[in-house]
This record gives sequence, C-alpha cells and structure tokens, in this order.
Amino acid sequence: MLLPALLPALLITAQASANPWLKDPGHAYVKAGTVRFAAGQYVDSTGRTDSTATDQPEYVGTTNYVYAEVGLLPHIELVTNLPFVGSRNTLDDVAYVNRALGDAELGLATGTTLGQWPVALTVSAKLPMYDNADLNSYGGLGGHFPTIGDGQVDLTAIASVGRGFAIGRQPVWTALEAGYRHRTEWWLGDSTSPDRTILDGIPWHAQLGWSPTARDRDLGWLVADASGVQNFASNEYTKQWVQLGLGLAALVTHGFAIELGASTTPLATASSLGWAASAGVSWQH
Repeated sequence: MLLPALLPALLITAQASANPWLKDPGHAYVKAGTVRFAAGQYVDSTGRTDSTATDQPEYVGTTNYVYAEVGLLPHIELVTNLPFVGSRNTLDDVAYVNRALGDAELGLATGTTLGQWPVALTVSAKLPMYDNADLNSYGGLGGHFPTIGDGQVDLTAIASVGRGFAIGRQPVWTALEAGYRHRTEWWLGDSTSPDRTILDGIPWHAQLGWSPTARDRDLGWLVADASGVQNFASNEYTKQWVQLGLGLAALVTHGFAIELGASTTPLATASSLGWAASAGVSWQH
C-alpha cells in the first residue's frame, strides 16, 4: 500500500511537518512547490493592521519552497524546508513589495512501530533567513511593507501517530500529531531585537488520506486535513490560527507526482484570514 509523505502541515508557510512514516536510509521524499495566500487585511509581525490606508489594504504572499524528508540511519530521518517569499501589500492603489528567503526549517525525526501503529517524534528549529530591520531604510513608509516573518527562532517537538488500513481494496490512512513550540526571543531575523514577548503554544495537525488504485496501480493520493496552533496564553504579538485544507496528487512515473492543494484560514489571532492555493512536483523513492 502506498503511504505517501504527509503534505506540509501549513500550506501557507510550507513548514516542515512531522510524519509517523519515516524514510529508510537512502530513501527520500522531495518536493518543489509554490503557495499563494491572499487576504483582505494584512496583520504585521506586531499583530497590528495598517490603519493609515483609506481603502481596505490587500495582502498577497507567494512562497516558493523545496521540502525534503531523507532517511539517514535506521529510524532516523532528516526533515528540512527552504522557502523564498514574495509578499505584497496594496494600500490606496500603491503596492509595497518585499522579497527574501523566509523561515527555513531543519529537524530530525525518530520513530518505530507499536503493533500496527507507526509513531514518531520530530524535533525541529525555525531559522529566519532575512532581516526585518532592512525595512527601516524606507523611513516612515517601512511599516507599509509586509514583513517576511516574525523574525525569531522557534524550537518545536511534535509527536505523531498514524495508521494505514483498507476500505474494500482501497488504501486509506489517518495521522494525528501534536507537540510543543517554544518561541524564543532570539531575533535571528530582526537585528533591531524588538521588545516584545512571543508566547509558546501547541501545534497540531490531523489528516485523512486515500490512495486510489486501479488494476493494482497506485494513482496518487487525496487528503483532507486540519491544522493550527493553540497558544497557552494570548497577547497582541503571538499568532494563533486554524487552517482547513484539501490536497491531491497524481503519480506520473517512477515516483514523480504532481500535487495541488487549497486551504482556508477561518480563525486567526494576530494573523491574517485568507485563502491559499498550492502546486508542486514531488519525487519519492
């Protein structure tokens, strides 16, 4: 039964995702993709909206990324993601554009199987590859530009569990994950070292997938998922959100697949509400 690598947990940010099905040494899942997120209102890294515009500001962000899960040793897997972000605020018909490398993700996963249930633990770091302080060179207009990210380092540990089964002769799987995200005040991505506290929280993700087959040939997969971050407390600076998504992939040949997805963010605190669409090409062995 084909059990593909889970789609990245966040279609918007394409962050590295925990996954109970680890790759064997020498095996990998690699994806190059793009995500476009659109919102009617931009919320900056301080949790504030731009209130100086006459018209409602519009935000569009495009993230191009390379994501990989690579088996290194028995029960040890590398998980990594490198994004390039292009974002635009439009205020009173004026576009403010910011482009830079985004928040890279680097992590290691380890896991085993308990009966028929694969389980894993992934420990990762979010490493900003930009400097929000660069916007200060625009003076008073700098606040109109969208920032690439919060600018600080996150450390995350996520436990995941999954199960593959069959309905008739059709392979189906489900996966659940939850963990702890420590949001440090190490401002690797903002050399101004802003005086604000970003709170810790619980990242979570639930997914249901189907791998359709025809004449014993794997056709790809369909997934429905929900993900988010639930903070332990709230303030105006700390992002919290719920995202719902759908994805599909068509296997082309020799492990190559074309992937498409869409998601919506119906609930958010200190973050924009909007819709996202994604596309990518993946390879797994």
